[in-house]
Amino acid sequence: MSDTFLVPGASVPVIAKPDLCVVGGGAAGLSAAVGASRCGLKVLLIEKYGFCGGATVAGLSGTICGLYSSGDHPEQIVFGFAGEFHNRMHAMGGVKGPVQFGRTLLTPHDSFVWKELADCYLRSEDVDVLYHTNLISAYAENNRVTTLLVRCMEGLRAIQPKLVIDASGDAEVVHGIGAATTMGNHGVVQSPTMVFRLGSVDMDVFLKLDPRAIDAQVIEADKSGAYHLPRHHVYIFPLPNGREVLCNMTRITYPDGSIPVGISSKDMTFAETEGRIQARSYAKFLKDKVAGFQQSYLVETGAQVGIRQSRSLVGKARLMNDDVIQARKVKGAVAFSAWPIEAHGAAELKIVYLEDDTYDIPFETLVPPIGENLLVAGRCLSAEHEAMASARVTAQCLGMGYGAGAACALMLNENISSQQLTGVDVERWMHDHKLKTARES
Repeated sequence: MSDTFLVPGASVPVIAKPDLCVVGGGAAGLSAAVGASRCGLKVLLIEKYGFCGGATVAGLSGTICGLYSSGDHPEQIVFGFAGEFHNRMHAMGGVKGPVQFGRTLLTPHDSFVWKELADCYLRSEDVDVLYHTNLISAYAENNRVTTLLVRCMEGLRAIQPKLVIDASGDAEVVHGIGAATTMGNHGVVQSPTMVFRLGSVDMDVFLKLDPRAIDAQVIEADKSGAYHLPRHHVYIFPLPNGREVLCNMTRITYPDGSIPVGISSKDMTFAETEGRIQARSYAKFLKDKVAGFQQSYLVETGAQVGIRQSRSLVGKARLMNDDVIQARKVKGAVAFSAWPIEAHGAAELKIVYLEDDTYDIPFETLVPPIGENLLVAGRCLSAEHEAMASARVTAQCLGMGYGAGAACALMLNENISSQQLTGVDVERWMHDHKLKTARES
C-alpha cells in the first residue's frame, strides 16, 4: 500500500465572487470572457501562464485555423468574434495573408501580438484577470459549482462565482466535480508536438519550395540515421515578420509507440524533453539539407509542448465523427467549420477534408449533465475522437467561447440552468444583444 499524506484542514481566503469565472485564457476562454462582459456580466478570468493564448501561444501552434472553406477556391466563411479578432490582429501587424494548408487555408500569427491584443480586450471589456493562477480543485453543492480552489502567487485562495466556464482545455472543472469525461479513442489521444521557430530563413527561396519535396527529404534523411525525424509529413509556415518560419514537424511518442498524455506530469516531462531533442534534430536537418535554410537558426520552442487532446466532456449532445464527415447541420449551432479532420496518431497523420461544405457544432456539446451553473468551451467540448480533431482549432474555439459567454448572461438573466439552455435560445439572445454569431460578418 502506497504512503499517503493527510492534508491538514485550512481556512482559505475568498478573493472574488464574480458573476462568472472563466478558467483558462486560451482562444475559448478569452472569447467567453469578452462575450459575457459585453452582455453585462462581471467576469473574472484565471490563467496559469502570464498571458492569454493557450495552445496557440504557449504551445506555439501559431496559426488561426478554421476561418476558411475547403475546396478548389477557399474563402473566408467564419466571422463573428473569430473574424473580429483576426481583423484586429491584422491591424496590429500580427497576421498577414493566409497560406495554403492542403485544400484549405490558415493564417500564421505573431504570438506577442496575440498576447498584446488579448490584454487590450481584457482592459477594454472590463474583464478582471488573474495570471499565474492555477486551478487546484472545484467544489459543488446541490448540483452547483460553488467554489474554485486556486493557487495564486500568494498561496491558496478561493473564488465563489455564480457561473463557471471551463475553458481549461483539460476539462479540469468538469473533472473536479465528478462529471463524466472521455479520453481520446479509448484512452489513446492525439500525439503532442513541440513547435519551434527558425530565424534567418531565405524567404524568397523557401516560398518556392514544394512541401511534398520537403516531406521526401525528411523521409530520406530519417532513413540515413543521421537525424531523429519520426514524423514525415511536416508543416512549415511563414511568419508575419517576413524573416522567420514556424515549424510544426515533431511527433512525440514513447519508444514503445504509446502517446504521452497531457494530464500526466510524468508524460509531460518526457514530452517536453523529447520534444526539444526532436526540434533540434529537425532544425539541423533543415539547415543541412533544405534550400533557403543554410543560415537558419532555432529561435525558440513553445513555453510548453503542444497538446492536441486530453479530457473531453460527456455532454448533453456529442459531436460525432459522422457529423463532421457527413457535414451535418443543426439549429442553434454555436460554431461551424470546414476544417478537416486532422488526427495526429502515433505512426500516421490522418486528414479528411470537407469539400465545399461545412458541419455545425451544436451548442449542447458545451453543456455538462451535472453542474447547473457550468458550461465548457474549446477543446474539452463533448466530441468523438476524430470529430474533436477537427473542432479543436482556433476559429471554432473563439466561436464556442463567445457563445458560451453570452449563454451565461442568458442563464443569469432568466434564472435557468445550463441544462435548460438550447442553442436556438442562445442564438436569439446573441442577436438581441448585438453579438455576432460565426456566420455574421
